[in-house]
Amino acid sequence: MIGFDSFDQDTAQALRRAGAEVVLPASDAKLPSAMGPIGRMQAEHLIGRGHQRLGYALPGHPGMLPMAQERLHGATEACLTAGIEPPVALSTSLDPASAAAAVGQWAARSVTGICAFNDETAIAVLAGMHEHHLTAPADLAVIGADNIPTARLNLPLTTICFDLHEVVRRRTEAILASLAGSEPRTTPAWINPQVIQRSST
Repeated sequence: MIGFDSFDQDTAQALRRAGAEVVLPASDAKLPSAMGPIGRMQAEHLIGRGHQRLGYALPGHPGMLPMAQERLHGATEACLTAGIEPPVALSTSLDPASAAAAVGQWAARSVTGICAFNDETAIAVLAGMHEHHLTAPADLAVIGADNIPTARLNLPLTTICFDLHEVVRRRTEAILASLAGSEPRTTPAWINPQVIQRSST
């Protein structure tokens, strides 16, 4: 078990995905975040494909919200840079009924492209779209993040792939520096995010 009590949410989530058992700590705002660039790239991809009204699918689990807010912030920055409105952010669980409710609200607000917090959330959005007889990308384009194996199945999901091990390494360096009384680097970790283009956008 990894017991660093200074791990924040995005480090802990990255470590968990890497197979480590993590005790979640309180968030430390001094530590750099690697998540903003992922949200920015999601939004830039949709904007580059002509979408002018975006939605953002936040996770229903409260433990994921700090990381999700970082990604949403990056998406918002991309929208503002492009001169369009910030994303319409709605929470949805992995339940299709919850996702369908969010999809209905996005459709009512003329949203045409959805940035989802991660691939699981994006898959839930696709299931919610099915409840409304909507298809991707004709009715709503959807992009996830993390490039999980399931994203390649059914309707192949466009997603953001990034260097998880580099995220863990950079965040651990920052945590150790903080514990040692040094000033952690405040620039975002370089994680080399890349769009994996599939048929959902």
